[in-house]
Amino acid sequence: MARLLQHVVVLGAGTMGARLAAHCVNHGLQVSLLDQTRELAATGLHAAASSRPASFFLPELAAAVRTGDFDDHSINRADWVVEAVVEDLEAKRALLARVAPRLSSAALFTTNTSGLPVREVGAGLPADLKRRWFGTHFFNPPRYMRLVEMIPTSDTDPAAMAWLRECLEGRLGKGAVTARDTPNFIANRIGVYALLNTLQRMQEHRLSVEEVDAFTGPLLGWPKSATFRTLDMIGLDTLVKVVENSYRNLPLDEQRELFHVPQFIQGMLERGWLGDKTGQGFYKRSGNDILALDLESFTYHSRQKITLPFDELPSALGASPFVRECVEGVIAYAHRRMGEITDDPEAINRAMRWGYNWQYGPFELEAMVHSGQAPARPLGRAVRSNPGCSLLELPEGVGCLEFHTKLNVIGADTVALVSETLANPPSSIDAFVISNGAENFSAGADLLYLLAVIQNEDWDEVDMAVRAFQSMTTAVKRSARPVVVAPFGMALGGGCELTLHAAQVVAHAELYTGLVEVGVGLIPAGGGTKEMALRMDAKAAFETIALAKVSTSAAEARQLRYLRRGDEIVANRDRLLEAARQRARQIANAGYEPQPEQSLTAPGPSVQSTLELGVYLMKEAGRISDYDQLIAKRLIHVICAGGAPAGMPVPESRLLDLEREAFLSLCGEPKTRERVSYMLKTGKALRN
Repeated sequence: MARLLQHVVVLGAGTMGARLAAHCVNHGLQVSLLDQTRELAATGLHAAASSRPASFFLPELAAAVRTGDFDDHSINRADWVVEAVVEDLEAKRALLARVAPRLSSAALFTTNTSGLPVREVGAGLPADLKRRWFGTHFFNPPRYMRLVEMIPTSDTDPAAMAWLRECLEGRLGKGAVTARDTPNFIANRIGVYALLNTLQRMQEHRLSVEEVDAFTGPLLGWPKSATFRTLDMIGLDTLVKVVENSYRNLPLDEQRELFHVPQFIQGMLERGWLGDKTGQGFYKRSGNDILALDLESFTYHSRQKITLPFDELPSALGASPFVRECVEGVIAYAHRRMGEITDDPEAINRAMRWGYNWQYGPFELEAMVHSGQAPARPLGRAVRSNPGCSLLELPEGVGCLEFHTKLNVIGADTVALVSETLANPPSSIDAFVISNGAENFSAGADLLYLLAVIQNEDWDEVDMAVRAFQSMTTAVKRSARPVVVAPFGMALGGGCELTLHAAQVVAHAELYTGLVEVGVGLIPAGGGTKEMALRMDAKAAFETIALAKVSTSAAEARQLRYLRRGDEIVANRDRLLEAARQRARQIANAGYEPQPEQSLTAPGPSVQSTLELGVYLMKEAGRISDYDQLIAKRLIHVICAGGAPAGMPVPESRLLDLEREAFLSLCGEPKTRERVSYMLKTGKALRN
């Protein structure tokens, strides 16, 4: 099957079907979204376009989805038809019988069922089509949840499933695992057990809602929403259906009697406290306060902040019987499922990482229990290193500069190693990639260090630090050997500035990047203001920086000019580094010429006056504060080349001087110190 996946038909415009259609369009596929009527399909599409978090990379992509009814002629030319209607066996079978005769002889047909046996759903299909029939269970929302479980039947052609798997992983960025056609497949089988085991252990140890959430969040490598915040988001009515289905469909499971919801959940159901959808569950908001539920009295109290006596799982396992029993239970249950839900332990690990956002799968947890250390996932062999950054050796003469600070903030160590490496590269390395294996590329420059220095009023040190950062980004741009930056997740502030200076960017599709310095009372001074002034007109550059615009996707980053037209976007996070490495090698092979110094054509005093007038009017209208106006005027001064006459060429070096001067002057302002301090304490911007 050497053909390309081009046209997808999604049957069913409910929440999952419509969002799956959106995800396919995001990645450039032709998509038809069908339902009983065209109007129902259009309604589902509108809901997906309005969803939060956003289902589409860009709002205008919704117009690319074609809607129709189940008799629509698009079925005849589809490469892949995926059924995503209500979880009712007879309804699915009736739809399959209606659609099957119109599929082409090469089209694949799959079901997105989460609970029905795939073989039973497709039992009435003709023999030839059964070879192209299997399950593709996407997790919701499909744009953000990486997992898709692929469930073959005994009739499925392995080559057909392998072809679609590569399409799902390469084109749609999914993490695919192969599961047996057993109830709940892999992720929900393990995940529902883990949840119910946690609830049982909680009652045995008489723990509170807050205590359980403190234990079962990042400490275990589970999401910050932990146990009860997650249940509030899912909804207790949904939980009960899943648990009841599990009990009914797992008669031979040795833990079957665990698959009942506790009595306190029954009590919440009786009261209509289902979670977020009803305004209260295990938590509820009262004004600015968050209240937590007491599970014995069924009354709410102010949520208690729980401070744990340990911050790493190995120490918690030895100190907390509750944590140990939760972890050991999941590990033992995963072992007992081997040979039943899959033969591959790594499939279980991946399913839990990708489907439940666990940092570690059950067998990785087991390895951690035995070794006392988190499993390592090295990108390459380190040839240079300091506490903030390492130079790794990748294949074919490419080096990777990897950050490894908390949140990958860019501090003195990172600046020093990047600058030193680009000035004196190893002879064996012909090109570089800047990336890492963390959750986010970089949260920006080291604000904690900056606050300490400006509170000490050590202005010479601030000046040297900014000069060093500017020298680093300039070295990236001027390097004699190409530097490809591969950002993903959050790439904010200084992380965005690094991206702006790359010879080329190879970005993950889920990229949240932007110059956000105004939120802490500063302007970008690592070359970011300079680069945006070079990329767009003065008004657009000012608005992008002053409004701290952050992309919600790599596609939007391209619209905002954080990415250029020739930069590459990669769907699959696991393939990002290799794509960047290959691109760096290609650029080096082509005979790379370093980027020459550019000059800005000064927009002139009239443009500067117009921008300043707009800011003044915003302040007079009460839309910004006096201090916002001050920051904006300093930013305009840089973008307009310090008031240089219109048409005058202004070199990059002069713009860097203007950036640094504005940055230093703002560091001396008490309100900037307040903003930096507030950001470090709360993670939010202060508008003082």
